[in-house]
Amino acid sequence: MTADLICLLILALWSIPLNHAPALGRIQAGGVEWGLGNRETTPSVPLWVGRADRAKQNHHDNLAAIAIVILIAQVTGQTDGITAIASVAIVILRILHSLTYIFGIPVARTLAYAGALLALGIIVLRIFI
Repeated sequence: MTADLICLLILALWSIPLNHAPALGRIQAGGVEWGLGNRETTPSVPLWVGRADRAKQNHHDNLAAIAIVILIAQVTGQTDGITAIASVAIVILRILHSLTYIFGIPVARTLAYAGALLALGIIVLRIFI
């Protein structure tokens, strides 16, 4: 398996903790009974829970495009050392983006997002070169 595909796998698996972080925050606020129940009410939660929801949604919104680009590079035989480095950068920056989103660090979050987009653009360029 190429480094690019390993990075894509890591990004897919990163969805798991992102999916659960907001739920754990709600269970912490609403109690185990709320968590095991039908969740017909929403407990009052700390601000980080909302940020975790938005970080999760952002990750899911971007994962499809990242996956398509990496898979096209793989299928067309355009993966190389440069796409591998760009894929690693995407993983690091997307995880950093999620964490800075959850912890409420806006400038670092924006820089991580922009850096991941730049790295994705590098892979796109490698597909066409």
